[in-house]
Order: sequence, then C-alpha cells, then structure tokens
Amino acid sequence: MAMVAVMTFACSNKTDPKDDPRLLVIDGIEITFADLQPYFDWLTSFRPELGIKTTYTWALRDHVLPLKVAQREFPTERKEQLKLAQGLASVASNIYELEKQSKLISHKSRGNMTRQSAILPVAIWLFDELHINAVSPPIELAQGFFVAGSYEFHPSPMAMTEYVDALQVGFVTHTKMEWQTWWENEQLTLGKKVTFAHPDYRDDLPKWMDLPKKNTP
Repeated sequence: MAMVAVMTFACSNKTDPKDDPRLLVIDGIEITFADLQPYFDWLTSFRPELGIKTTYTWALRDHVLPLKVAQREFPTERKEQLKLAQGLASVASNIYELEKQSKLISHKSRGNMTRQSAILPVAIWLFDELHINAVSPPIELAQGFFVAGSYEFHPSPMAMTEYVDALQVGFVTHTKMEWQTWWENEQLTLGKKVTFAHPDYRDDLPKWMDLPKKNTP
C-alpha cells in the first residue's frame, strides 16, 4: 500500500509542461521535463517530501545536464570507454564473474551504497531487487560508463537507510577529481549561455547560471 501511495503522489505531482516542455536551454543544449522524468520518479519513490521543483532540479543538476554536456564535448573518448564497458558486461554473467573479470581494472570500488550515495542511474539499477547478483549493462554517466552489481540488499523500515553491498567498475574519460575540476571550470562559461529557463523554476536553478531577463525561442 505504501508503494502505491508513493506512486500516486509522483503521478499527481508531475509538472505539467503545457506551456513549454523545456526546463532549460543552455549553450544550445535543451533539457526537457521528459529527460528528467525517470530520475524525478526515482527520487520521489524514497523522498516524497521533497518539492516538485527541488526534485526536477536535483535530477538536472546532478545527472542530466552534466551528462548532455559530456556527450557533446567528449564523443570520441566516450565511444572508446563504452566499447570497453560493453566488453566487460558481455563476459560477466553475475556479480562474482564481474569481480573476477575486473580484477585487473583499477577504476572500481566495492562498498555499501545507499540510494543517495550512488549516482542516480546507478542507484536505480542497484536498488531493483530483481537485479541482486546480476550485472548491469553499461550505465551512462557524465564521467563515462559504469558496470555495476550488488551482492546483497539490506532492507530497512526506512527506504533512506536501506543499502546494498555493491561493486562498481568504471570506464571513464575523467577521474572523479578531474571531472569535478573540469565541470567547475566549464560552469564559468556555460553559466553565461542560458537562453531559456522555465519561469516556474528560475529560483531553483543552480546559482552559477546567469539567467536571461527574457527567454529567447
């Protein structure tokens, strides 16, 4: 019953894009509510108390916008990393095979992950109980691609405190620190290139964005 209630909440509180399906256009990159919807639904499933604007903005800020920028800026590097990630996923049929086959790969981590500590699309995979012991296809992130799986799911009365014992193998164009430095520098340029911001979301967008006084088409 609780899950039904959460799903009902999510459906009843989706932003109506009747005026414009876009939330943001920045440097020619268009972010629509449809782009954000899977992550909005995921966040709402365990954080129903968050406001609608906060949740859409979270998905935009933490995943969708940096991903779209990275796809544009590093297409060749991303293509190479995707091939490597696909190669690993094709030979690892379960989490133990993933551990074995990734033994010589340096960019990986194992540890307990909560819904909020994992990157959004990785969390969506890891916390699907049907995926326990399974291996994900390459999951696309701003930094590149992760192949992930979980050994165990640890339930809790509170969704926020549930966790999985997860293995994440990265095929990345940047390390975490390299990406953070690059993205912070990129914001200095991108922030001046906003041409459209949904009027209902102007106050919720990242402060590094210099929003136009009037939207352009």
